[in-house]
Amino acid sequence: MAVQNDYSGTEAKEIQPDAATAVFPRASAFWWVLLLLVLPSIAISFLTRRLTQAEEDSARQALAERVTRLEALRKADREALGSYRWIDRDKGVVAIPIERAMELEEERLKSKAVGPSTVLLPGALLRQQPSPAPKP
Repeated sequence: MAVQNDYSGTEAKEIQPDAATAVFPRASAFWWVLLLLVLPSIAISFLTRRLTQAEEDSARQALAERVTRLEALRKADREALGSYRWIDRDKGVVAIPIERAMELEEERLKSKAVGPSTVLLPGALLRQQPSPAPKP
């Protein structure tokens, strides 16, 4: 209970709080807390969830487009590598299936004589014996 002291007189007067004024500060504080803390955090949560969903949707759509393009590319590659066709009729250049090309190349390499390689690797010159110095 609040006590009001009037310094002009000697006695202190007691102030009786009204029931409406005692409850009102608590109720208004509750509404201010709700307004200033809870509602903005709910709004931020809602907005971030919406933005995240939009990003996920666009990522899913981009992935679906990439998968579709990749499937089309692989199908075209299978058709190109697995069929006979003319590349240049005038010159007699044809494309053959890759499996058949590997078989023909294997036969060609088997008939070739085996010998040392004539290819010089980057460090091959360093490993060779130096040539003798000319005599004066």
